[in-house]
Amino acid sequence: MVKYALNDLIKSMTMSEKRYFKIYSSKHVIGQNNDYVLLFDFIDKSKHYEEAILQNQSFVKNLSAEKNYLYNLILKSLNAFHASLNSKTQIYQLLESIEILYHKGLYSQALKLVKKASKIAVESELNTQCLVLNEIKTELLSKQFLYEEASVNIGKANELLITIKNFNAIQEITTNCYAQQAKIGLSRSREDSSLLEKFVKNKKMNNSNYSLTNRAQMYINGLNLTYSYFVGDNDQTLKYSKLMTELYEEKPFMIEYSTIGYVSSLYNLVNAYIDNELETEAMIVLDKLESTKDKFGIPTSYNISARVFFYSNNIRLDLYLNQDRYDESKVLIENNNASLERYKAYVVKPQLYQYYFLVAKYYIVSGEYKHALRFTNIILNDKDFKLREDLLSVVKLMNILIQFELNRDFSIEYLTKNTLNYFKKKKRLYKVEKELIKFMSFQGKIEDGEARMNELKQLQNAMKEFKKDKFESIPFKLFDFEYWATAKIQNKFICDSILPD
Repeated sequence: MVKYALNDLIKSMTMSEKRYFKIYSSKHVIGQNNDYVLLFDFIDKSKHYEEAILQNQSFVKNLSAEKNYLYNLILKSLNAFHASLNSKTQIYQLLESIEILYHKGLYSQALKLVKKASKIAVESELNTQCLVLNEIKTELLSKQFLYEEASVNIGKANELLITIKNFNAIQEITTNCYAQQAKIGLSRSREDSSLLEKFVKNKKMNNSNYSLTNRAQMYINGLNLTYSYFVGDNDQTLKYSKLMTELYEEKPFMIEYSTIGYVSSLYNLVNAYIDNELETEAMIVLDKLESTKDKFGIPTSYNISARVFFYSNNIRLDLYLNQDRYDESKVLIENNNASLERYKAYVVKPQLYQYYFLVAKYYIVSGEYKHALRFTNIILNDKDFKLREDLLSVVKLMNILIQFELNRDFSIEYLTKNTLNYFKKKKRLYKVEKELIKFMSFQGKIEDGEARMNELKQLQNAMKEFKKDKFESIPFKLFDFEYWATAKIQNKFICDSILPD
């Protein structure tokens, strides 16, 4: 919201950026400097933004105007602080100088800067910026009556437009594929798989006439990686994860252009190694992922720092849980509490809720069901979260298991009906879901201990069989329902049970 824009901007600033702002404002504000710094400090130190309280401060006279001025002053200071952050900012800085020289009629000087900016843009494959610079260059040449050179330059612009058009086509197809996969999660049927297959087979993605830039190749690799992961092809997932990471590392400007993309490629590569049971290689890449928090300008971005934090901790916690390393899981969760509060506002929900899901899973495994319920409820109560249908489905089933463990028969009756309707509506009522809901819906009606034990054994056998099916085995990657049934038969928590191999 606009109302919170200034607060959000200030809260996003690093200590270095805040320090620089104080220096910058002292040089660029005359007369009312202290009032703007006081306003900045008050918002910075406030845990919660409340405009009514802010309005009553002695240094505030016209809050709306002062907020607007301070907001723009902060942006100017950040622009100055990050003037040489990456190739794009360097080009934009040069463009400002070019415009000034152009309007002063100093065309030869402006042309010199255009060539300098164009060199940066070409080396970094910033084709849109190349096109803008090309247009300015044509104007500058024409102003100096160098029409033949200007005509040649226009021809280069036409070539650039073709490259940009090809890139946009590839980017659009891949982005649509990302959107479809993010919505579903993992394929649970041949129908699911076909939804992404059409993107991979699109003629535009296999057109040998395209002039492929490195960025275009990255999107093609991303498309194939997404499809391979979606359908559970571990070999191909590893192949394309490697290709993406190698391309980033061979072309450093790619990391500069999309640091989050590089961080994500490392995350995907770690998971691909784990899925292929190559844990030694996975741990090497995980160390590389965690080390990025001090590189590539990441310390100046809470957004990317948050992504590194959640990616690395999601991997470690998932690995510990899958290897029954519950003591280490507990320590990791406890040690993460402070950083969780710091970063959760800066990460997208799929990563945040993946972490909450893993924490809930740990609490179920260790028998701390009320703690588990708190985290599953956070996910399920967020009606705006429409992604990861695979995760949401498993969390809904986990929620019923938690209610069963807490002996809340009324809640179980309500949740089983509600969950059944959800799966039918989403067309995700597969055998695993149907069997678990069927088991839970009868529990309130069974009073005999032996009968309940027989029902548990039937559930255990059914889950064991489902694990052998390509599609029905997918939910077990998130939560092992056979483990849960086995623990109940043994009358133990999962962490204390003798579980099947």
